[in-house]
Amino acid sequence: MKNPFTLKEVPAGPAFCDREQEQADLTEIAVAGENVLLYSPRRYGKTSLIRKVQQHLEADGSLTAYCDLFGISSIEEIAGRIAKSIYTITRKNESLFQKSIRFLTSFRPVLSPSHDGGITVSVQPAFTTEPMQLLEATMESLEKFVHDISNPVHIVLDEFQEICEIDNSIGIEGLLRHHIQRINCGFVFVGSRRRILLEMFNDRKRPFFQSTINYELKTLPKKELIEFIVSQFASSAKTISTSMAAEICELIDRHPYYAQKFCFFLYDRTQKKVTQKDLYENYRRVLDSEKALFESILRRLTAKQIGILKAIATEPTKSLFAADYMKRHSLKSTGGIQRGLNVLTGEDLVERHPLKATWNVIDPLFKRWLEEKSL
Repeated sequence: MKNPFTLKEVPAGPAFCDREQEQADLTEIAVAGENVLLYSPRRYGKTSLIRKVQQHLEADGSLTAYCDLFGISSIEEIAGRIAKSIYTITRKNESLFQKSIRFLTSFRPVLSPSHDGGITVSVQPAFTTEPMQLLEATMESLEKFVHDISNPVHIVLDEFQEICEIDNSIGIEGLLRHHIQRINCGFVFVGSRRRILLEMFNDRKRPFFQSTINYELKTLPKKELIEFIVSQFASSAKTISTSMAAEICELIDRHPYYAQKFCFFLYDRTQKKVTQKDLYENYRRVLDSEKALFESILRRLTAKQIGILKAIATEPTKSLFAADYMKRHSLKSTGGIQRGLNVLTGEDLVERHPLKATWNVIDPLFKRWLEEKSL
Protein backbone atom coordinates (compact mmCIF):
# COMPACT_ATOMS: atom_id res chain seq x y z
CA MET A 1 0.00 0.00 0.00
CA LYS A 2 1.04 3.62 -0.47
CA ASN A 3 3.31 5.01 2.20
CA PRO A 4 1.07 7.22 4.43
CA PHE A 5 3.99 9.50 5.36
CA THR A 6 5.59 12.04 3.06
CA LEU A 7 8.85 13.91 2.54
CA LYS A 8 7.17 16.61 0.48
CA GLU A 9 7.52 20.18 1.71
CA VAL A 10 3.78 20.75 1.77
CA PRO A 11 1.98 17.55 2.82
CA ALA A 12 -1.76 17.54 2.25
CA GLY A 13 -4.72 15.61 3.59
CA PRO A 14 -4.06 12.82 6.09
CA ALA A 15 -0.27 13.31 5.92
CA PHE A 16 -0.59 16.70 7.62
CA CYS A 17 -0.17 16.25 11.37
CA ASP A 18 -2.16 18.36 13.84
CA ARG A 19 -1.56 22.15 13.88
CA GLU A 20 -5.32 22.64 14.22
CA GLN A 21 -4.91 25.42 16.78
CA GLU A 22 -2.23 27.14 14.72
CA GLN A 23 -4.41 26.97 11.60
CA ALA A 24 -7.32 28.50 13.52
CA ASP A 25 -5.13 31.25 15.03
CA LEU A 26 -3.52 32.26 11.75
CA THR A 27 -6.81 32.14 9.86
CA GLU A 28 -8.42 34.40 12.46
CA ILE A 29 -5.54 36.88 12.20
CA ALA A 30 -5.78 36.83 8.39
CA VAL A 31 -9.53 37.42 8.36
CA ALA A 32 -9.00 40.39 10.66
CA GLY A 33 -6.53 41.81 8.12
CA GLU A 34 -3.68 41.91 10.63
CA ASN A 35 0.00 41.22 9.89
CA VAL A 36 1.86 38.37 11.56
CA LEU A 37 5.46 37.22 11.94
CA LEU A 38 5.56 33.39 11.76
CA TYR A 39 8.90 31.99 12.87
CA SER A 40 10.47 28.72 14.00
CA PRO A 41 13.62 26.67 13.45
CA ARG A 42 14.19 25.21 9.98
CA ARG A 43 11.95 22.40 8.75
CA TYR A 44 9.21 22.90 11.32
CA GLY A 45 6.53 23.02 8.64
CA LYS A 46 5.95 26.79 8.41
CA THR A 47 5.37 26.67 4.67
CA SER A 48 3.06 23.66 4.98
CA LEU A 49 1.07 25.41 7.69
CA ILE A 50 0.70 28.74 5.94
CA ARG A 51 -0.27 27.04 2.66
CA LYS A 52 -2.99 25.19 4.61
CA VAL A 53 -4.22 28.49 6.01
CA GLN A 54 -4.26 30.01 2.55
CA GLN A 55 -6.28 27.04 1.24
CA HIS A 56 -8.94 27.79 3.87
CA LEU A 57 -8.92 31.50 2.99
CA GLU A 58 -9.09 30.83 -0.74
CA ALA A 59 -12.08 28.52 -0.23
CA ASP A 60 -13.85 31.48 1.41
CA GLY A 61 -13.15 33.79 -1.52
CA SER A 62 -9.82 35.39 -0.59
CA LEU A 63 -7.04 36.02 -3.09
CA THR A 64 -3.95 34.40 -1.57
CA ALA A 65 -0.48 35.20 -2.90
CA TYR A 66 2.68 33.35 -1.86
CA CYS A 67 6.05 35.03 -2.46
CA ASP A 68 9.24 33.09 -1.70
CA LEU A 69 12.20 35.42 -1.13
CA PHE A 70 14.79 32.67 -0.61
CA GLY A 71 18.02 33.36 -2.46
CA ILE A 72 17.22 36.91 -3.56
CA SER A 73 20.29 38.91 -4.52
CA SER A 74 18.98 42.34 -5.51
CA ILE A 75 16.26 44.90 -4.92
CA GLU A 76 14.96 44.29 -8.45
CA GLU A 77 14.50 40.63 -7.59
CA ILE A 78 12.41 41.47 -4.51
CA ALA A 79 10.12 43.62 -6.66
CA GLY A 80 9.95 40.97 -9.38
CA ARG A 81 9.03 38.16 -7.02
CA ILE A 82 6.26 40.21 -5.42
CA ALA A 83 4.82 40.99 -8.85
CA LYS A 84 5.19 37.35 -9.94
CA SER A 85 3.27 36.12 -6.87
CA ILE A 86 0.29 38.29 -7.84
CA TYR A 87 0.37 37.28 -11.50
CA THR A 88 0.66 33.60 -10.53
CA ILE A 89 -2.46 33.61 -8.35
CA THR A 90 -4.60 35.87 -10.57
CA ARG A 91 -3.86 33.83 -13.71
CA LYS A 92 -6.55 31.37 -12.53
CA ASN A 93 -9.17 34.12 -13.04
CA GLU A 94 -9.10 35.94 -16.39
CA SER A 95 -10.75 39.14 -15.16
CA LEU A 96 -8.45 39.39 -12.14
CA PHE A 97 -5.44 38.56 -14.32
CA GLN A 98 -6.27 41.37 -16.73
CA LYS A 99 -6.80 43.72 -13.80
CA SER A 100 -3.41 42.77 -12.32
CA ILE A 101 -1.76 43.48 -15.69
CA ARG A 102 -3.47 46.88 -15.77
CA PHE A 103 -2.36 47.83 -12.25
CA LEU A 104 1.06 46.17 -11.84
CA THR A 105 2.70 48.31 -14.48
CA SER A 106 6.31 47.85 -13.29
CA PHE A 107 6.47 44.23 -14.55
CA ARG A 108 4.97 42.34 -17.48
CA PRO A 109 3.91 38.71 -17.02
CA VAL A 110 5.46 36.05 -19.28
CA LEU A 111 3.51 32.79 -19.63
CA SER A 112 5.38 29.67 -20.75
CA PRO A 113 4.42 25.98 -21.05
CA SER A 114 5.82 23.83 -18.23
CA HIS A 115 7.20 20.30 -18.53
CA ASP A 116 4.07 18.87 -16.89
CA GLY A 117 1.73 20.41 -19.44
CA GLY A 118 0.76 23.41 -17.33
CA ILE A 119 1.74 27.07 -17.49
CA THR A 120 4.56 28.78 -15.62
CA VAL A 121 4.64 32.49 -14.87
CA SER A 122 7.71 34.70 -14.96
CA VAL A 123 8.05 38.49 -15.13
CA GLN A 124 10.08 41.08 -17.00
CA PRO A 125 10.60 44.72 -15.94
CA ALA A 126 8.35 47.01 -17.96
CA PHE A 127 10.78 49.94 -17.84
CA THR A 128 14.31 50.84 -16.77
CA THR A 129 14.75 52.75 -13.53
CA GLU A 130 16.70 52.80 -10.27
CA PRO A 131 16.21 49.64 -8.10
CA MET A 132 14.51 51.43 -5.18
CA GLN A 133 12.23 53.27 -7.57
CA LEU A 134 11.27 49.96 -9.19
CA LEU A 135 10.42 48.47 -5.79
CA GLU A 136 8.44 51.57 -4.84
CA ALA A 137 6.51 51.49 -8.11
CA THR A 138 5.72 47.80 -7.53
CA MET A 139 4.42 48.41 -4.01
CA GLU A 140 2.37 51.41 -5.14
CA SER A 141 0.87 49.30 -7.93
CA LEU A 142 0.10 46.51 -5.47
CA GLU A 143 -1.69 48.96 -3.19
CA LYS A 144 -3.88 50.18 -6.07
CA PHE A 145 -4.64 46.63 -7.20
CA VAL A 146 -5.67 45.47 -3.72
CA HIS A 147 -7.82 48.58 -3.26
CA ASP A 148 -9.61 48.03 -6.58
CA ILE A 149 -10.64 44.38 -6.26
CA SER A 150 -13.49 43.16 -4.07
CA ASN A 151 -11.80 39.99 -2.80
CA PRO A 152 -10.01 39.99 0.57
CA VAL A 153 -6.25 39.63 -0.07
CA HIS A 154 -3.68 37.65 1.91
CA ILE A 155 0.03 37.79 1.05
CA VAL A 156 2.83 35.57 2.39
CA LEU A 157 6.45 36.75 2.21
CA ASP A 158 8.45 33.60 2.95
CA GLU A 159 12.12 33.68 4.05
CA PHE A 160 11.66 37.38 4.70
CA GLN A 161 14.97 37.68 6.55
CA GLU A 162 16.75 37.27 3.19
CA ILE A 163 16.36 40.99 2.51
CA CYS A 164 18.94 41.60 5.26
CA GLU A 165 21.61 40.14 2.93
CA ILE A 166 21.12 42.90 0.35
CA ASP A 167 22.83 46.30 0.35
CA ASN A 168 20.72 49.09 1.88
CA SER A 169 18.57 46.52 3.68
CA ILE A 170 17.34 49.09 6.22
CA GLY A 171 16.22 51.32 3.37
CA ILE A 172 14.39 48.35 1.81
CA GLU A 173 12.71 47.60 5.14
CA GLY A 174 11.62 51.20 5.45
CA LEU A 175 10.15 51.32 1.94
CA LEU A 176 8.30 48.03 2.40
CA ARG A 177 6.95 49.04 5.82
CA HIS A 178 5.73 52.37 4.47
CA HIS A 179 3.65 50.69 1.77
CA ILE A 180 2.60 47.55 3.64
CA GLN A 181 0.97 49.58 6.40
CA ARG A 182 -1.13 51.31 3.70
CA ILE A 183 -2.23 48.17 1.84
CA ASN A 184 -5.59 46.84 2.94
CA CYS A 185 -4.70 43.15 3.34
CA GLY A 186 -3.07 40.73 5.75
CA PHE A 187 0.64 40.00 5.37
CA VAL A 188 2.51 37.03 6.84
CA PHE A 189 6.28 37.34 7.22
CA VAL A 190 7.80 33.86 7.47
CA GLY A 191 11.33 32.78 8.30
CA SER A 192 13.72 30.42 10.06
CA ARG A 193 16.59 32.67 11.18
CA ARG A 194 14.82 33.70 14.31
CA ARG A 195 17.35 36.06 15.84
CA ILE A 196 17.51 38.11 12.65
CA LEU A 197 13.71 38.16 12.28
CA LEU A 198 13.06 39.09 15.88
CA GLU A 199 15.57 41.93 15.63
CA MET A 200 13.84 43.17 12.47
CA PHE A 201 10.42 43.26 14.13
CA ASN A 202 11.26 44.01 17.77
CA ASP A 203 14.12 46.51 17.62
CA ARG A 204 12.62 49.98 18.04
CA LYS A 205 15.25 51.38 15.68
CA ARG A 206 14.09 49.17 12.78
CA PRO A 207 11.26 50.12 10.40
CA PHE A 208 9.12 47.03 11.13
CA PHE A 209 9.18 47.60 14.91
CA GLN A 210 5.90 46.43 16.49
CA SER A 211 4.16 46.14 13.12
CA THR A 212 3.11 42.49 13.47
CA ILE A 213 1.78 39.86 15.83
CA ASN A 214 4.68 37.54 16.72
CA TYR A 215 3.69 33.88 16.31
CA GLU A 216 6.23 31.16 17.15
CA LEU A 217 5.66 27.71 15.66
CA LYS A 218 6.77 25.08 18.18
CA THR A 219 7.37 21.32 18.11
CA LEU A 220 4.41 19.01 17.59
CA PRO A 221 2.43 18.14 20.74
CA LYS A 222 3.43 14.70 22.02
CA LYS A 223 -0.04 13.21 22.48
CA GLU A 224 -1.22 14.25 19.01
CA LEU A 225 2.01 13.10 17.36
CA ILE A 226 1.79 9.66 18.96
CA GLU A 227 -1.82 9.32 17.82
CA PHE A 228 -0.86 10.48 14.32
CA ILE A 229 1.95 7.92 13.98
CA VAL A 230 -0.19 5.03 15.25
CA SER A 231 -3.17 5.96 13.06
CA GLN A 232 -1.08 6.46 9.91
CA PHE A 233 0.44 2.98 10.25
CA ALA A 234 -2.99 1.49 10.95
CA SER A 235 -4.49 3.20 7.88
CA SER A 236 -2.11 1.21 5.68
CA ALA A 237 -2.50 -2.19 7.36
CA LYS A 238 0.66 -2.03 9.47
CA THR A 239 0.94 -1.55 13.21
CA ILE A 240 3.14 0.25 15.69
CA SER A 241 2.64 0.24 19.43
CA THR A 242 1.90 3.43 21.34
CA SER A 243 5.09 2.95 23.36
CA MET A 244 7.22 2.75 20.20
CA ALA A 245 5.49 5.82 18.76
CA ALA A 246 6.34 7.59 22.03
CA GLU A 247 9.95 6.44 21.64
CA ILE A 248 10.07 8.00 18.18
CA CYS A 249 8.82 11.27 19.69
CA GLU A 250 11.74 11.22 22.12
CA LEU A 251 14.32 10.32 19.45
CA ILE A 252 13.32 13.19 17.18
CA ASP A 253 12.21 15.59 19.93
CA ARG A 254 8.80 15.97 18.21
CA HIS A 255 10.42 17.69 15.24
CA PRO A 256 7.83 17.95 12.39
CA TYR A 257 10.15 17.16 9.47
CA TYR A 258 11.94 14.32 11.25
CA ALA A 259 8.60 12.84 12.33
CA GLN A 260 7.62 12.44 8.68
CA LYS A 261 11.06 11.30 7.53
CA PHE A 262 11.61 8.81 10.35
CA CYS A 263 8.18 7.24 9.87
CA PHE A 264 8.44 7.28 6.06
CA PHE A 265 11.56 5.10 6.20
CA LEU A 266 10.24 3.02 9.08
CA TYR A 267 7.03 2.20 7.21
CA ASP A 268 9.04 1.02 4.19
CA ARG A 269 11.21 -1.35 6.22
CA THR A 270 8.37 -2.79 8.34
CA GLN A 271 6.64 -5.97 7.25
CA LYS A 272 3.53 -5.96 9.43
CA LYS A 273 4.43 -4.78 12.93
CA VAL A 274 7.24 -2.45 13.97
CA THR A 275 9.85 -4.17 16.13
CA GLN A 276 12.52 -2.68 18.37
CA LYS A 277 15.12 -3.82 15.83
CA ASP A 278 13.26 -1.95 13.07
CA LEU A 279 13.24 1.15 15.24
CA TYR A 280 16.98 1.09 15.95
CA GLU A 281 18.02 0.29 12.38
CA ASN A 282 15.75 3.00 11.06
CA TYR A 283 17.23 5.55 13.47
CA ARG A 284 20.68 4.79 12.05
CA ARG A 285 19.33 5.09 8.51
CA VAL A 286 17.76 8.50 9.15
CA LEU A 287 20.85 9.78 10.92
CA ASP A 288 23.06 8.64 8.04
CA SER A 289 20.73 10.30 5.52
CA GLU A 290 21.39 13.67 7.20
CA LYS A 291 25.17 13.23 7.30
CA ALA A 292 25.89 15.26 4.14
CA LEU A 293 23.82 18.21 5.43
CA PHE A 294 25.46 18.11 8.86
CA GLU A 295 28.94 17.97 7.34
CA SER A 296 28.14 20.94 5.11
CA ILE A 297 27.14 22.94 8.20
CA LEU A 298 30.47 22.21 9.88
CA ARG A 299 32.38 23.22 6.74
CA ARG A 300 30.96 26.75 7.10
CA LEU A 301 32.27 27.08 10.66
CA THR A 302 35.71 27.68 12.15
CA ALA A 303 37.39 25.16 14.43
CA LYS A 304 36.58 27.31 17.49
CA GLN A 305 32.91 27.55 16.52
CA ILE A 306 32.75 23.78 16.01
CA GLY A 307 34.31 23.32 19.46
CA ILE A 308 31.58 25.43 21.08
CA LEU A 309 28.90 23.59 19.09
CA LYS A 310 30.19 20.17 20.18
CA ALA A 311 30.46 21.32 23.80
CA ILE A 312 26.82 22.42 23.84
CA ALA A 313 25.72 19.22 22.07
CA THR A 314 27.45 16.90 24.54
CA GLU A 315 26.78 18.98 27.64
CA PRO A 316 23.93 21.51 27.46
CA THR A 317 24.61 24.11 30.13
CA LYS A 318 23.46 27.30 31.80
CA SER A 319 27.07 28.21 32.58
CA LEU A 320 28.81 28.34 29.22
CA PHE A 321 31.40 30.78 30.56
CA ALA A 322 32.15 28.86 33.79
CA ALA A 323 35.85 28.09 34.16
CA ASP A 324 35.37 24.36 34.77
CA TYR A 325 33.05 24.03 31.73
CA MET A 326 35.53 25.87 29.53
CA LYS A 327 38.35 23.64 30.76
CA ARG A 328 36.41 20.39 30.17
CA HIS A 329 35.70 21.37 26.58
CA SER A 330 38.97 23.16 25.78
CA LEU A 331 37.27 26.50 25.21
CA LYS A 332 40.04 29.09 25.41
CA SER A 333 38.46 32.45 26.21
CA THR A 334 35.16 34.08 27.09
CA GLY A 335 35.62 36.53 24.21
CA GLY A 336 36.10 33.69 21.75
CA ILE A 337 33.01 31.92 23.10
CA GLN A 338 30.91 35.07 22.76
CA ARG A 339 32.05 35.64 19.17
CA GLY A 340 31.34 32.00 18.37
CA LEU A 341 27.89 32.20 19.96
CA ASN A 342 27.05 35.21 17.83
CA VAL A 343 27.70 33.13 14.72
CA LEU A 344 25.95 29.97 15.98
CA THR A 345 22.83 31.81 17.13
CA GLY A 346 22.76 33.89 13.95
CA GLU A 347 22.78 30.65 11.95
CA ASP A 348 20.05 29.26 14.21
CA LEU A 349 22.21 26.33 15.27
CA VAL A 350 22.05 26.90 19.04
CA GLU A 351 19.71 28.73 21.36
CA ARG A 352 19.25 29.51 25.03
CA HIS A 353 16.04 27.98 26.36
CA PRO A 354 13.74 30.87 27.32
CA LEU A 355 12.64 29.21 30.59
CA LYS A 356 15.48 26.89 31.62
CA ALA A 357 18.20 29.31 30.41
CA THR A 358 20.15 26.28 29.10
CA TRP A 359 22.17 26.43 25.89
CA ASN A 360 21.12 23.68 23.44
CA VAL A 361 21.67 22.59 19.84
CA ILE A 362 18.34 23.29 18.11
CA ASP A 363 18.22 20.40 15.60
CA PRO A 364 17.73 17.17 17.63
CA LEU A 365 19.39 14.83 15.10
CA PHE A 366 22.27 17.24 14.52
CA LYS A 367 22.77 17.20 18.28
CA ARG A 368 22.87 13.38 18.36
CA TRP A 369 25.22 13.30 15.38
CA LEU A 370 27.58 15.78 17.08
CA GLU A 371 27.48 13.70 20.26
CA GLU A 372 28.62 10.66 18.31
CA LYS A 373 31.34 12.68 16.56
CA SER A 374 32.62 13.79 19.95
CA LEU A 375 33.06 10.29 21.41
